Amino acid sequence: MEKTGEQSELLKKKISEYKEKLTAAIKDCNQVYITTHLNEDYDAIASIGAMALICKRFKKAPYIVVDQKDYDGLSVEKSDMYEALKDKNFVIINLDDFKNNRVENSLLIVLDTNKGFMTPLKNNYDDFNNIIVIDHHKTDDDTIKTKNKFILPDMVSSTSEMMYWILKQMKINPKDRLYNNFLLTGILLDTNKKDKNMYPSTYLCIGNLDTPLKTDKDKVDMYFSTDYESDRRVQDLVDEMEWITIRYGIAIDNSKVYSKEEVAKAADYSLKYTSEAIITFGKAEDGGYHVSARSNRGNVDIDAIMGILNGGGGNSASASCSTLYVDGDTLSEEKEQIFEKIKKIIYLRSRRKKPKKGK
Repeated sequence: MEKTGEQSELLKKKISEYKEKLTAAIKDCNQVYITTHLNEDYDAIASIGAMALICKRFKKAPYIVVDQKDYDGLSVEKSDMYEALKDKNFVIINLDDFKNNRVENSLLIVLDTNKGFMTPLKNNYDDFNNIIVIDHHKTDDDTIKTKNKFILPDMVSSTSEMMYWILKQMKINPKDRLYNNFLLTGILLDTNKKDKNMYPSTYLCIGNLDTPLKTDKDKVDMYFSTDYESDRRVQDLVDEMEWITIRYGIAIDNSKVYSKEEVAKAADYSLKYTSEAIITFGKAEDGGYHVSARSNRGNVDIDAIMGILNGGGGNSASASCSTLYVDGDTLSEEKEQIFEKIKKIIYLRSRRKKPKKGK
């Protein structure tokens, strides 16, 4: 029997605080810009849609800033989501558009990441009078410098869930199921279809969204349809799994090119095996490696491991890092270098002394 869930008083309080600060910031600026991490996923795009709807409530027409290369290479499903937002008269711009038409007294809202180097505007934060970050990943030294960080690691499943609760407290009930379709899709992505990152509030959120009046089940299912060739690549990467003791599964493949999503799917799929953590590496089109990490029970600090590996991050259950580049003369050497590097980081982390109770 599925849990019904609840929203804790602490979460309600934090969302209420975020709602008030967000409202004031939107009202006080001349222009809102919304962006997210590079290689955006469903959670990111869903959060953009919800935030654009909030801006519309306050009669502000936001610009959605994307990386042009990423935008041009979007999957059909993600492109469909952006096209749906354009159909709602939301404007999507690239970095050059922003530079050529920058508005004074502007607000930047960064969604689903808090890492400064992970957005299309990584070199332009000083151009904004105010920056708000809304995210569910842990902070670190690379976190964007702003006083307005609305971040809830290990409390909600996703940024989509955060946006759902903000919409609810603002009493914004989307009449168009499009927005709820997006939010449910984002939550299901980050929970691996309710298999991880599930908090009491997440059960309640999904229960509220997953009804015929709120969402179109066929449309949501379509976002998770799998291309046969892509699925074969995911399984090929899983087949490369090697084990460091019984705790860590490491899969590295450079025999073919993988998308970032495929590497993430391989990590999610491998959680079915008895393990504490899974880390997957797949060869990227530019010669580097996409990397994803997962932890079954959050006992392994994969967020820290990704940060040490290559300036990444996430939370206790799911993390990734920037594209990893290695200098090997052959593909075999590259694979060996990666394996030794991640193994060293894992051993160093596992040997750290745990603090005594009360300290």
